[in-house]
Amino acid sequence: MGRFDRGSILVMLDRGDYWQCAYVIAKGSAETLKAAGIEKFRASDRAASCRSSPTGSHELATVDDLKLLTVGVDRLEKWWKPGLLCIGDAAHTMSPIGGVGVNIAVQDAVAASNILAAPLRKAG
Repeated sequence: MGRFDRGSILVMLDRGDYWQCAYVIAKGSAETLKAAGIEKFRASDRAASCRSSPTGSHELATVDDLKLLTVGVDRLEKWWKPGLLCIGDAAHTMSPIGGVGVNIAVQDAVAASNILAAPLRKAG
């Protein structure tokens, strides 16, 4: 398919009666993908490796069926103010690929509780 095929990451999630597929593509390459058209996409290696159902049928009728999720990865320089502690995506956004965001949020909560439990008991 061209430039947007190189180096992309494929994520496949079996949802039971269908496959949910995601591709990490280079920033700015979505328009190139859409401009190529749905037939070219269907003929590509990425479409061949991820079918929209276990039977292999395609449910993508047009390029409008392809959805772009723009992802930002960022973090706060300061995660707290008196009376406020930011954890998880409020403190540092994560890519949705792999579903690690919720795990990081839980780790933040555990770390915060371990650090804050004793001081809060004393203050209460």
